Amino acid sequence: MMIKALNPAARIALSGFCLSVLMGLAYAMLAISMSVTGGQTLIPSLDKVQQKYAGIMIVSAMRGSMYEHVSEDESIDAVQQWVEADAPEDTYDSHIAEIMDTDCTNCHSVDSTMTEAIPSMPLTTYEEVLATTSRGQPWSKIAVQTHTHLFAISALIMILAIALSYTQTLNWVKYLLISGAFIGLWGDALSWTLAKYIAFAGYLIPFTGALLTGSMAAMAMIVLLDCWVKVPLIAAANQKS
Repeated sequence: MMIKALNPAARIALSGFCLSVLMGLAYAMLAISMSVTGGQTLIPSLDKVQQKYAGIMIVSAMRGSMYEHVSEDESIDAVQQWVEADAPEDTYDSHIAEIMDTDCTNCHSVDSTMTEAIPSMPLTTYEEVLATTSRGQPWSKIAVQTHTHLFAISALIMILAIALSYTQTLNWVKYLLISGAFIGLWGDALSWTLAKYIAFAGYLIPFTGALLTGSMAAMAMIVLLDCWVKVPLIAAANQKS
């Protein structure tokens, strides 16, 4: 049975689902872009993406999502140089502690009363700051985001894939889009983990993400159109409902 054979109510519901997926993908891409560029609605460069996922944690945050709170770009460079010099405690006491007090501890302290405070990640002592000097995303964040990402996105892909399988679309297009979505999802998740150990893996994330979102968007568009019209160019001939 083809989608065209469904009653209007079912096709309206399916169309609403596809439109919601397309809107969700657009906002997800906007959120990711803003987290990488420090709140700016710009397309991030490959270097910025690599820095976020494979760079030094605290430096990546200061260049990315926390950039608006940094008083001077020189402060970021100083923190990076300190970490790359093996984070000596005497340099922290003489220079880095002042940067933390100026740019970070208003929110990153256990007793902060700021609206967007993050008391769970204090940056008020040498030991606390030292814990943020590893490369890549913290394991606690990778574990939570990766399993949530895999469960939630794979469910959306499955729904879209099943709906796509009942459209008047050429089989090779179906196979390509379904495979592309899952490969992009797995590549995305694996790249986040590999970036902690292999800096180059950070450059793969935009491509795996583009494969995932592009495949999902194409599936949603095809299903949406097929609910009401015959999709040109990729529609199989002589499909029966």
